Amino acid sequence: MKEPTGATLDTVYRPVWQTDQTRVDLFYAKPILRDENGVELPGFTPLIRQQTVDLTMLRQVRYLKQAFEALHLRFSSGERFRLLVRINSVALATPEAASVVTDTMRMLSTEERSFIVPEIIDFPASLSLNTLDEITIPLMAFFDTWLAQPEKTQADFTPYANLNYGGVTLDLFDKPMDLKLAGKVFQLFAQRASHRRLPTWVLGLATPELAKVARICGINALSGAYMNRESDHPGPVIEGQQEFMV
Repeated sequence: MKEPTGATLDTVYRPVWQTDQTRVDLFYAKPILRDENGVELPGFTPLIRQQTVDLTMLRQVRYLKQAFEALHLRFSSGERFRLLVRINSVALATPEAASVVTDTMRMLSTEERSFIVPEIIDFPASLSLNTLDEITIPLMAFFDTWLAQPEKTQADFTPYANLNYGGVTLDLFDKPMDLKLAGKVFQLFAQRASHRRLPTWVLGLATPELAKVARICGINALSGAYMNRESDHPGPVIEGQQEFMV
């Protein structure tokens, strides 16, 4: 689906509930597109690879700057929470592009960087350990942990475990899904991850019923439209039992 002319990139923030916790201190910086009137355009994946590495990198940098500025603003007021940010691997595909992306990361203080959880998406179809190493190395100077969103056809998560990834993610993009099918998908995803002792994250859960199935299947972190919580600003930390803690 082609992006409409005049569409602009924006960022909204959603809670991410890690199911072993009773407080939410992590927020997903969700990239979205808006039309010329500022209305969200659903059904698009704004950080998908563009026609060239440079175009992918430029969009990536715009998104990161928005997320980092939001984090910095809240930290300046004394708040502390973590922020999950999405990074397209293509934006790190050349030394020149990776340099621009990492320069953007330098806008954060050392303390602020420690509260960022990067999620790497859009990996090459054929992913070797060497290729993954090249993608991951630019992040190592800035962050303590990172997540991977494996391609649908990837059955072996060993490369992520070997490079100390902190978990693997699955994004349903807030689309409805048959519950029986969802259960099979979540079970397979959790099984593949458990073989390498990788925590599992499912984003874009559309309904409480889907979230409950994910929870039953042992998914470690949940987020999505089912929470009915989305804001132009991340935070504040959410304490105690909430309706989305299924």
